[in-house]
Amino acid sequence: MTEIVSFFSDTLVKLCSVIVSTITISAYVFSADPKIFIIMIIFIPIYFLIYIVFRPKIYSINLTMKNKQNEYYTTRNDFVGRYIEIKGSGNFSSEKKRLRTVEDGLLKTFVKSFWVRYWMSTSQIVMQLVFQAVFFIVGGLAVLRGNITIGFFSIVLQYFGQLLNSVDQIFGIAIGTEKYHASLTRMKRIFDIAADKNGDRPISSVRAIDINNFNIKMFPESKKDSKMFYSQDLSCSFENPGLYVISGDNGIGKSTFVRTITRIYQPKLRGSVLINGLDVNKIDMDALRQKEMGFLFQDVPSPHITVREYLSDLERNGFLNDLKESRPFLNVYFSDVFNLADIYEKSRCTVKW
Repeated sequence: MTEIVSFFSDTLVKLCSVIVSTITISAYVFSADPKIFIIMIIFIPIYFLIYIVFRPKIYSINLTMKNKQNEYYTTRNDFVGRYIEIKGSGNFSSEKKRLRTVEDGLLKTFVKSFWVRYWMSTSQIVMQLVFQAVFFIVGGLAVLRGNITIGFFSIVLQYFGQLLNSVDQIFGIAIGTEKYHASLTRMKRIFDIAADKNGDRPISSVRAIDINNFNIKMFPESKKDSKMFYSQDLSCSFENPGLYVISGDNGIGKSTFVRTITRIYQPKLRGSVLINGLDVNKIDMDALRQKEMGFLFQDVPSPHITVREYLSDLERNGFLNDLKESRPFLNVYFSDVFNLADIYEKSRCTVKW
């Protein structure tokens, strides 16, 4: 988002000033000597051929870089946030290895970016040297023939150097445009995420959940890549009343499984999820989650809001108001030992339990 804003606030202004200076220099050289002007005109499009050749690679590497950076920062923050849990569960080595793999992927992308920019810069320098040599030879011969004076040639040579600088700036702006394009592509992918689909069949209570040949498609838009999230399809049943535990290593997909069968996540699936014998896609899951399902997430969102602000959503949907009618709830949260009302205005990150 920052690159998109800076592109419009800084880059466009800079582009306008560079274009004005380039036109001014070209007009002066044309009025002084049309032949030298023709050399400049030939130089500029050939110079920009370098950009045309490298443009797809620049865009691709910028988009990959942003995705790799996002993956790295997400993985690193997850590692830091779950450090105690990871250390306590004995998975430190495997989690560190996973983080190292993401770091290596980011480093490889940086290396690719370096070589793309290296060869592009080398091509620019070579092209500049060739045209400077041609310009110097043509101008020198014109001086020897007496067509122009040395003083005039020196002035034109300075203007030619300024023109090279202006073209370089335009080239840099063009490269910045590819960064903007990559950032805009990522933003569009975020905003183009389809709204959650929700059925219209109401269910008053959950009697059973049946999972048949369940799996998640990793790349739903690709017709060639049919890779699945889980190594094998899952089939199981949950009955109410009942107590069930889903166990496994960190990152194996336990939370993803639960959030998918309850339609918090809505990826492309293989197999079926049935609640009380009905396809989960046909059920009003919003209402069912609100009234009949409870979730305790590991992540703690918005740590700096007050307790009152955090509980306001629960009050609006009636959940907290229902609890306030419960005697056990009142005995725990509004007792002489602990009173929820005493910490309403405190920030969540400062509350000590």
